[in-house]
Amino acid sequence: MPLYEALYEGLKPFTWLILEAFFDPFVVGIGLFMGWKADQFGKLILAGLAAGLAGTAVTFILRMFDISWFEGGYLFGGAHALFRIFAGFGWSVLGFTAARIYATRGTHQSP
Repeated sequence: MPLYEALYEGLKPFTWLILEAFFDPFVVGIGLFMGWKADQFGKLILAGLAAGLAGTAVTFILRMFDISWFEGGYLFGGAHALFRIFAGFGWSVLGFTAARIYATRGTHQSP
C-alpha cells in the first residue's frame, strides 16, 4: 500500500478535497507570488481567484494526460475550483503578510 493511501485512508471526501486544494503546488506558488506582489489588501481577492482558477485549469489539463500529484479523481466537479479559490486566497494572504514583515525588517523597500 502506498504511503498516501495509508495516510489518507480514513478521510472523508470533503477533507480530501480541502487538502488537495490547499497543497496544490500551482495554487500555492501563484497565491504566494501574487500575495507578495500585492500592494493593497483588496488585491488579494483577485490574487486568490487567479491562483485558484489557474490551479484548477492546470490540474484538469494534467489529468487529461493522466498526470497527477494527488490520487482520488474528480468526483465533485466545480467544488474543486471553489476550494482552490479559497486556498489561493489563504496563500495570497500569507504571501502578503510575509512581504510586509520582510519590508519592515531592515531597510528593504516594500515589494
